[in-house]
Amino acid sequence: MKQTLTATGKQLAAKLIRAQVGTIFLLACVFSLVQPIAGYTYFWGVVGGGLAVIIPTALFAWRAFSQGGARAAKQIVSNFFAGEALKISFAVVLLVGLLVFTTLPLSAVLSGYIAALSVQWLAPILFLKST
Repeated sequence: MKQTLTATGKQLAAKLIRAQVGTIFLLACVFSLVQPIAGYTYFWGVVGGGLAVIIPTALFAWRAFSQGGARAAKQIVSNFFAGEALKISFAVVLLVGLLVFTTLPLSAVLSGYIAALSVQWLAPILFLKST
């Protein structure tokens, strides 16, 4: 039973990450086509903003679904809160790092960040049939 619950959570997290990667790639391609002169900087800006959400989400999923079963209830709750704290702090560090230490366009970085967050928020609706 333990493996079933954690496996289902890991599968849903993998679906979410694949959906985020696909969305970011499509948005990055659109940005690079719209900006013909400096399209590559907009492409990497969107990719960077998206990765500022995707990497922390993957870390959260890894941490949150590392334990399973009724006997590990306290450990599951602890892992969930630790994973969420890790996710938020890592997302802030990545986003601030992108905005301070790179010359990527602000509009592209924020567009990638918001698009990846939107997919994450809509995931329960998008994957409703799969659970």
